[in-house]
Amino acid sequence: MERKNINEQIVRLVTELINELAKATPEDYLQTKLMMLSVARLPKVKAYLQKVFCLAEEKRPLLLEMK
Repeated sequence: MERKNINEQIVRLVTELINELAKATPEDYLQTKLMMLSVARLPKVKAYLQKVFCLAEEKRPLLLEMK
């Protein structure tokens, strides 16, 4: 029962992180992404963060630059 509670907490925290990343300005988002990926030493942690950022990018608005 305790493992289920921990898994629910992890899901809730990841959901909150993705929602906050989706609301961030492009500059803040990129800075956060680069900072978090640069300090991830363990391959599993880096892979996890890459999945989180991939999901966050799916929720972020597409930015097009006009010249």
